[in-house]
Amino acid sequence: MAIKTDHTEQVYSYLALRKAVGWIGILLPFVLVVGHLVIFDGESVLTNMSVYYHTGMRDVFVGALCAIALFLFFYRGYDRWDNVAADLAGLCALGVAFFPTVEDGPWDWIAWVHFSSAACFLVILALISIFLFTRSEKHPTEMKKKRNLVYRVCGIVMLAALSSIEIFFLFFDSINSDSRFVLIAETVTLIVFGISWLTKGGTLYPDKPVKKENMEKEEKLVRVFAGPEPTALLLLEMLEETGVKGLIKNDSGLGYIGSVPQVMDLYILEEDLEKATPLINEFREKHYPEKDT
Repeated sequence: MAIKTDHTEQVYSYLALRKAVGWIGILLPFVLVVGHLVIFDGESVLTNMSVYYHTGMRDVFVGALCAIALFLFFYRGYDRWDNVAADLAGLCALGVAFFPTVEDGPWDWIAWVHFSSAACFLVILALISIFLFTRSEKHPTEMKKKRNLVYRVCGIVMLAALSSIEIFFLFFDSINSDSRFVLIAETVTLIVFGISWLTKGGTLYPDKPVKKENMEKEEKLVRVFAGPEPTALLLLEMLEETGVKGLIKNDSGLGYIGSVPQVMDLYILEEDLEKATPLINEFREKHYPEKDT
């Protein structure tokens, strides 16, 4: 069976989901404000994003958070820490969506759950950007170094914006202030969150391995992995972050038969084998420690 492409449709879909999460973060505050003013004839811009739950934009607010949470629950990174962090962030996103703040007046316990969930959600995402997205091999590519800088800057800006909100509440105004400072800080936080995930999705500074004409017909291909599709895609992503081009196909002979094949085969060029071997061995030991590879 011929190799499909140098990036399979599944890889494109996975990266597209990351980009979608990024765009949701960037656009959400603007969609809430414009929708409230234009579609539902709101009188003015509200003080923070959470109170849009009590407007006609409620479904957009809750739906966007649920979409982000769903992706985070199914997101699988390089190891357990990636997965735990993503799951916790997804859980906090649901807390923001399903425990709304008060429309006006003193906060009740539900509003405190909302506030705590929102703070934890954004802090975890900032830490993911700073510490997890920036991990790489001993010799990262130049593009990876640039991406790491983007991740760190985005994470630091997120933490700074969140800290400014806390300082504003404690020293300059109350939680029921009419100021729109909180909305501005939230908007900045979500924009840099979106930039970080767009970068992770390959929008900014993607690695561009040297490509060869008609690689599908290249004879000097070496199969380096055979296993479940999500695991094969994860290894493919890790290899391409180091500049090693990988190709995925299904050699089982069963085809898709209406579903995703259980076994996918990952190939690289023979000339890249020496460079890729340490990463592949480390990957196998981490994901298949009991198997003789």
